[in-house]
Amino acid sequence: MEKCSEGRQAAYKLIDTSVFCGPWPFRSLRPRTLPELKEYLAGHGVCRAWVTSTEAVLLPDPMTANEPLLVEAAKDPFWVPVTLLDPSLPGWEDDYRRSLAMGARAVKLTPNYHQYSLSSPAVDRLAGLLTADRLPFCIQMRMMDERAHHPLMKVPGVPAAEVAELALRHPELSVVACAVYNAELRFLQKAPNVVAEISYVESVETLLQAKSVLGVERLLFGSHSPFLYMAAVQAKLDAHPDMINEVELRAVCYENAGRLIPDGR
Repeated sequence: MEKCSEGRQAAYKLIDTSVFCGPWPFRSLRPRTLPELKEYLAGHGVCRAWVTSTEAVLLPDPMTANEPLLVEAAKDPFWVPVTLLDPSLPGWEDDYRRSLAMGARAVKLTPNYHQYSLSSPAVDRLAGLLTADRLPFCIQMRMMDERAHHPLMKVPGVPAAEVAELALRHPELSVVACAVYNAELRFLQKAPNVVAEISYVESVETLLQAKSVLGVERLLFGSHSPFLYMAAVQAKLDAHPDMINEVELRAVCYENAGRLIPDGR
């Protein structure tokens, strides 16, 4: 067991499954570069981080932002590069193959920002490719709390029921629900191949409540840095030992994520 910082909530190494890098027009995000972001995350006990380009969400062609991030992130084993695709665009299959060739180890979608449904045939084709390649399929359900959106750009969250239906259509696929609200967890219950990162799960005794809905084997640590404060998300791990034991805490901190994308894969 590798220890990275003090305190039970940060006693173990953390694999952070939800990190973004780059500018965002509606928030002044810091840090922005990969070296700055690594220093920030490592200072909070993160030993590995799944990273996606923030700019790829809003640019007309996500690959213009994906490519430089994938190339840089692939040089450092600290990073797990996650490409953001838009399967409503022509040529997305080529983007998928290019991303993998540049080191991407998972794919993320933002269907609410790119305005397509998870029931789209293209999404099912992408799910089939990921199943064959044994890579996780990350669905970003929101970039920010809807209450904090710019008044001229209000983007509803991705319906959790659609995430579950996608997973049920592809039972061999690993689906990661990113930035899911606490109230949405129950919609994911019926799809056993969906796991959820906890950045946006908020309640009294957050980890215990999430465990009661999905079980610890379906929970991942995710900070949604730099949109959210790492320390606030990390504090969700500080559950009483009688409620969340050491084995369960290790599972959420890093073991579950490590099974999805093992070191060296």
